[in-house]
Amino acid sequence: MKKLLFFLFFSQLCFSQKWSISFAERSALVNIYNTNDGESWSQIWDLEKDPKNWYGVKIKNGNVIEINLRGNALKGNFPTSLSTFSKLQKLDLSSNQLTGEIAPSVSSLSSLLRLDISNNRLTGDPTAAILPLSNLQELSLGNNQFSFADIDTFLQNFTGLKILDLSKTGLNAVPQKISSLTNLESLNLSNNTISQNFSNLSNLIKLTELNLSGNQLTKIPSELSSLGALISLNVSHNLFSTNYSSVLSNLKNLEWLSLQSNQITAFSTELGQLKKLVHLNIGDNKISSGFESLVSLSKLEQIYLDKNLISGSFPSALLQLNQLQMLSLTGNQLSGEIPANIPQLTFLENNRFTKQEIKNFMVQEKNLADFTYSPQRYDEANTIYAELGNSATLPQSLSGDGYQFAWFKNLDQKTTTTTESFYISHVEDEDFDEYTCEAYVFEKLPAELMEISFFREPVTLVKNLGTEEVSGGLTVYPNPAKDFINIKSTKSRVENIFIFDLSGKLILTSKDLRINVAHLPGATYIISVKTPEGLKSFKFIKY
Repeated sequence: MKKLLFFLFFSQLCFSQKWSISFAERSALVNIYNTNDGESWSQIWDLEKDPKNWYGVKIKNGNVIEINLRGNALKGNFPTSLSTFSKLQKLDLSSNQLTGEIAPSVSSLSSLLRLDISNNRLTGDPTAAILPLSNLQELSLGNNQFSFADIDTFLQNFTGLKILDLSKTGLNAVPQKISSLTNLESLNLSNNTISQNFSNLSNLIKLTELNLSGNQLTKIPSELSSLGALISLNVSHNLFSTNYSSVLSNLKNLEWLSLQSNQITAFSTELGQLKKLVHLNIGDNKISSGFESLVSLSKLEQIYLDKNLISGSFPSALLQLNQLQMLSLTGNQLSGEIPANIPQLTFLENNRFTKQEIKNFMVQEKNLADFTYSPQRYDEANTIYAELGNSATLPQSLSGDGYQFAWFKNLDQKTTTTTESFYISHVEDEDFDEYTCEAYVFEKLPAELMEISFFREPVTLVKNLGTEEVSGGLTVYPNPAKDFINIKSTKSRVENIFIFDLSGKLILTSKDLRINVAHLPGATYIISVKTPEGLKSFKFIKY
């Protein structure tokens, strides 16, 4: 027995001398590789080589001090062999496909300074495993499926934290214990349902980056006024409309601001006071004018105004921003002349510019880093009523030489029609649907080939209500309606719902079976319900 033990000891000693780390630490790394589907990793390890050559592994003085396997396609349960790395300072397993609970062995990593396990599929309460790691400076747990019994108990031991990510962790309020994390420089509370207790953020005077996107905010919380060190603020995907930004004037150091995907109708006066602002994203809102209020932002380099309600000529006030390098106006309704002095990076897709207007600009041979202009949109959404058995023609207004046409049903089903108009000789039930037309044009210019595709807005073929009763099993109630109208289907799955006025103009589109119509003027409307069998249409009265 003694000879056997000596042999094993000697073998391990010789083996360890072959590598830059101990036999135990190498075995622990191999265990991670084998149990987390290493052969399918994006960056695989060559187990014949020294671990110092393995992707994401850093070694110092014979010990593994960092494991960074971010986005490397790890699968399976959380690694259990991590306790072997007594000197580990940084562990990043984020953006993988890890499942199950965090291994309790993590609690022994007393040297750990950074832990990032965000963007996985981890479950359970991580408190017991992570709470002992009092030396942590960075902790990222977001976008998992954790359930905290008591989030304040969890946070109580991390007074040295500089970076904290609690995105998508089921929070409905700012945890009280966050107020004691006075060293925080970056805080991510995005994609929760937070609407209260913002006073718990007031003490975070070192905070430079705050992400509150995807919550239930109706304005920027006034409690943020004390966060004078903020450089980056993300409050996108919330519920702002008006009077959303009175606190902004106190955030004098703000350089990066996102107000994307709210219900903002106008630029606030406070916005114009952010003299250090470099990046502004106010896309996917309801802004149509007021660009002059941004002229004072002399350091602005990037502005996103995508998917707003900007129509008519190009907003020339934006061209007074002398430092502007990137301007995105995609998804609006702009038309007319494209100014010669647009920024180096300008994006104008999905507007209303004509072939000639784009050509007039391009023949000037501007030396832009990126000018994006295709596709463009044309026409307005409209409705064509037809009777079963009769013919129907779906028109579009784009005409002229050089166009090639393609028609699509339900947005993505390409039809055989390649003519300017879509003609149906004998209308059947399955023909009632949405149709779009795409027109392509290619024109050789002196310096390059101009390639543009034009998409028309949907034209919806709807059954004439006077010809046939709507199929059974589908009802709309109440009718007349005041605030909400409900859709009930007992036979078919509802795919989409359209509401038109009597002129055929599309008012709104929804997938919800309970639709808010309180904002509609009192009148008679057509509601069309798309099911796998086609479109079923009803009249209803809004009072």
